[in-house]
Amino acid sequence: MNKNKQLINLIGAAFLLIGLPLLWMVYLLSSTTFDFDPEKAKTVTKTGIELSFGETTWWYLMINLGAVLFPFLLSFDKKVHFYKKWKYLFPAIGLVAAFFIVWDILFTHLGVWGFNPPYINCMILGLPLGVWLFFVTVPYCCIFVHECLLCYFPQDPLKRYDRVIGGLLIGLLFAIGLANIYKAYTAWAFLLAGGFLAFHQNFIPNTYRTRFYIAYLICLVPFTLINGILTGGFNKEPVVLYNDVHNLSSSIGSRFISIPYDDFAYGFLLILMTITIYETLRWRKT
Repeated sequence: MNKNKQLINLIGAAFLLIGLPLLWMVYLLSSTTFDFDPEKAKTVTKTGIELSFGETTWWYLMINLGAVLFPFLLSFDKKVHFYKKWKYLFPAIGLVAAFFIVWDILFTHLGVWGFNPPYINCMILGLPLGVWLFFVTVPYCCIFVHECLLCYFPQDPLKRYDRVIGGLLIGLLFAIGLANIYKAYTAWAFLLAGGFLAFHQNFIPNTYRTRFYIAYLICLVPFTLINGILTGGFNKEPVVLYNDVHNLSSSIGSRFISIPYDDFAYGFLLILMTITIYETLRWRKT
C-alpha cells in the first residue's frame, strides 16, 4: 500500500511540475501566430574568425562527428571503461531523443526555428540528419564527461549544497520562463527545465545530481563552441536559423555571441533527462 501511495504521489508531482507547463505551452502554441523571416534570421553576431572550410552541405554532419570523435576513442580507457556502460547509455539517449525530436519537428513546422539549406544535404521528417545525430552525439559526450569525473574525482564538493543550488536554479528557470510565457522557445525550454529539476530535487536522491552540475559546467565549453558554429558565429551564415521573436534575444537585445540564451536551458534539460534515465537503468541493474 505504501508503494502504491508513493507511485501516485510521484505521478501527481510529475504532472504538476512537468505536465501542466507542457499543457499550458501547447495552448499557447495553438493560439499564437508565428512569422518567420529566414533572411532576417541569418543576421547574427560574428566572432571575427571564419571557418571557410565549413561552407559545405556536409557541415552539420562534420560538426557532429568532430564533436564525438575523441569521447568515442577515449571510451575504451582502462579506468573509465565507458564502452561497458553503453547498454544503459543508448536506451537513455533513445528515449530522450524521441521527446526532443518531436519538439524540434513541431517548432520547425511552426517557424520558431529553421535550417539553412546551404549547410544541409539530407532531411528526415523536416529535420536535417545532423539534428538527429545531435541528440546522440551531445548526450554521449556529456555523459562521458560525467563518467570521467566519477572515476577520476570521486569526491562530490557540491553535495552539501544540493538544496541551495537546486532551489536557486529552479527559481531562476521558472522566473525566466514565466516572465517570457508568450515566447515559445523561452517558455518551453525554461519551464520544462525548471519543472524537471524540481521533480528531480524532490523525488530523486542526490546520488549524482550535484555531480551533474559540475559535468554540465565543463560541457558548456565545447557546447558553446559547437553551438557558436551552428548559430553562425564562425561561418558566413548560420546553420540553424532562429525566430528571435520567440526567444530571449528579443527581450535582452542580444545573444551570447551568436547563441540564443534559451539554448543553455534546452541543453541543461536534454542532458539532465538523459543522465537521469541512464543512472536509473544502471541502478536497476546493480
